[in-house]
Formats: sequence, structure tokens, C-alpha cells
Amino acid sequence: MDPRGVNRLLAVAANTFRETVRERVLYNLVFFAIVMTLSSLLLGELSIRQDEKIIKDIGLAAMDVFGTLIAVFIGVGLVSKEIERRSLYPLLAKPLSRTELFLGKFAGLAFTLLVNISVMAVGLYIALFLARRSGGLMLLKAIYPIYLSLLLVVALALLFSTITSSALAAVLTVGMVVAGRFTDVIRNMREVVPAAPGWMVTALYYLLPNFRNFDFKDRVAYGDPVPGGALAWVTLYAVTYVAVTLALGLWVFSRRDLN
Repeated sequence: MDPRGVNRLLAVAANTFRETVRERVLYNLVFFAIVMTLSSLLLGELSIRQDEKIIKDIGLAAMDVFGTLIAVFIGVGLVSKEIERRSLYPLLAKPLSRTELFLGKFAGLAFTLLVNISVMAVGLYIALFLARRSGGLMLLKAIYPIYLSLLLVVALALLFSTITSSALAAVLTVGMVVAGRFTDVIRNMREVVPAAPGWMVTALYYLLPNFRNFDFKDRVAYGDPVPGGALAWVTLYAVTYVAVTLALGLWVFSRRDLN
């Protein structure tokens, strides 16, 4: 991509960021995430010598849940709503390629999620500080994989938004996220359904995004070590899966008839 193309991509990303921060649903989700994080203080006070673990559990869970909701319900509308409103045509009439538009949308929402995860992280650190506990850098070893998982959710949302309407894209994305959080159940499916073909079970297990790979919340909450190799592995997994998903979405989008 030439420098002008990169500049156009960044312009789309910046515009997407401005649009997403104006979304009312975004403010609502961030508000509830911060409230949930701070409410962990009260729950922590109710438990003897378990306050730090409870605060971390609730705070990290809030980041994961609300971040996923933001990624899904804003991500599915980045392309599909543009198509439904026909606001895509004047954009593509300019010297802006579909690749630049598609990747710019992804980059814009990725930055929005980074800002929101950062805000939630600050809220969690404040909650720990008020409880006279310390999260330390160890806490970031759970937050970083959560952010990687959100990038994967955005990529899936964009893929489905190029195929169908925003409503159905949201259903499909949520379905993929839920299935990806229960990959262990899929791997052991033959124990429950012996008639299930082995090749199908294996294919489902490896093709579905394994969101359990990004879950380090329990380790961090209990103070267990998180080796750098584990973080490197989830980074490689996320980069590979996101790249393949975006490439597939871009391929579909580039061939979609917008008339």
C-alpha cells in the first residue's frame, strides 16, 4: 500500500473512532463497566481476606464482557449499516479503495477498544488502590489477552457484516464467541454424541476461535505466574486468526455487489 493509501486508511480509522465514541451504547457500556469495577470494592469488603481476588475477578470480567459487547454491537454496523444507508457510495466514489475502507474501519474500532480497555483498567487499579491492594504489572498480563480477544471479535463482526445484515451479523458473531468459549465441550463432543464424526469434531475444534486461550483472569486473580511464552503464544494465535478473518472479510467485501 502506497503512502497515500496509508493516509486514507488512517483517515477512515480516525473518522471511525470519532463515530464510535459518539455512539450512545458505547457510553452506556463503559459506564456500567466502570460501575461494576468500582462496585467490587463493596463486595470485597464483605469477604475476609478475599477482597483483592474479588476485585480483580469482577474488574477483569467486566472488561471482558462489556468489551465484547462493544466489539460486537458496534463492529457489526461498521460496514453493514454503511451499505444499508447507502452512505458507502460517496466514500467509494472518492479515491478510496474497499481495502482502505475495510481495514480503516477495523483500525478505528480497535483503537476505540484500546481506549475503553485503558479506562476500565484505570478504574480497576483505582478500585485496588482504594482497597489498599496493588494490582501491579501482573494485572496487565490478564488485560492484554482480553484486548487481543476483542480484536478477534471485531474481525469476526466485520466479516459477518460484509455477508449479511447488521442484526444477523450480531447473532452470528455472538454465536461464534459463545462457541469459542466452550471449545473444550466441542472437543469432547464424541463422549456425549458417539455418532458424531470424528473429523467433524476435530474440524470444529480447530476452526472455531478458541477464546479460552485468552483467559488468564483466574491465574492473575490467584497470583499464579503467567509465563512470557504463554503471552507470546496467544499473541501469535490472535494475529494469525485476525489476519485470516480480515483477509476473508476483505475478499467477500471486494466482491460484493453494492448496487
